Amino acid sequence: MFISQISVYLENARGTLREMTKLLAENEVDIMALSIADTTNFGIVRLIIRENCIDNALKHLKNAGFMAKKNDVICVGIPNKPGALDHILAIIEEADVSIEYIYSFNYNVDGNALFVLRLMESEKVIELFKENNIKMYSQEDINRL
Repeated sequence: MFISQISVYLENARGTLREMTKLLAENEVDIMALSIADTTNFGIVRLIIRENCIDNALKHLKNAGFMAKKNDVICVGIPNKPGALDHILAIIEEADVSIEYIYSFNYNVDGNALFVLRLMESEKVIELFKENNIKMYSQEDINRL
């Protein structure tokens, strides 16, 4: 069970993030979650948006000269209580799967904080989450938020 994420590579220069967000706003793209990873020369902005906006966002980003691509990631609900994130990470670690990155989603659904995960062996972890009754969210679930 995957959701779509857009990764945008930005030059580390003043105003490039605003240029990207302005472009998306002008084209009616609602940013639901955002994460930025910084390196010396560029930043990687990871975005979660509704499915019906993905193609539009990619088209406008690429036409404006941004390097952007779509990735599949997992969205999982983690109860808002101590140790809940550790429980999820323990399942992944026990399966000997590496986490490429993780970031939170600014929504509270059914008492769960939403987290986005990119994993080396996503299919394996999806099955483990199912076996452990870990709530995962589909693209359709995200579209309804």
